[in-house]
Amino acid sequence: IADTLRVSGRHVSVDAPFVDGEDNSLLDVLVNNDSPNADRGLVNESLNKEIERALSTLTERERDIVKDFFGIGTSEMTLEEIGEKFGLTRERVRQIKEKAIRRLRHSNRSKLLKSYLG
Repeated sequence: IADTLRVSGRHVSVDAPFVDGEDNSLLDVLVNNDSPNADRGLVNESLNKEIERALSTLTERERDIVKDFFGIGTSEMTLEEIGEKFGLTRERVRQIKEKAIRRLRHSNRSKLLKSYLG
């Protein structure tokens, strides 16, 4: 029992101030990894706006195919599912998707989107 008491160290209250008379406590500086990060929501909102701006440079069909394929605003769909939706072959959907991605890569919008990748 004596060894356990020696090893356990001293107890510190997370609510107790660092120094008497101050308002700061250990609770103020502890990081809660489970709580949502306030900045994360703003970054995600900004990213979503940039994605929509970039997609707006595409034709309506290209935009719909890219959104369906990558699950933007909906669940992801396969090339076959998208083809059935638009009355196109799987191969034609793939061609449209690839062309749209090439257009997105070469537009000025891609520079803004790349900044979110770090």
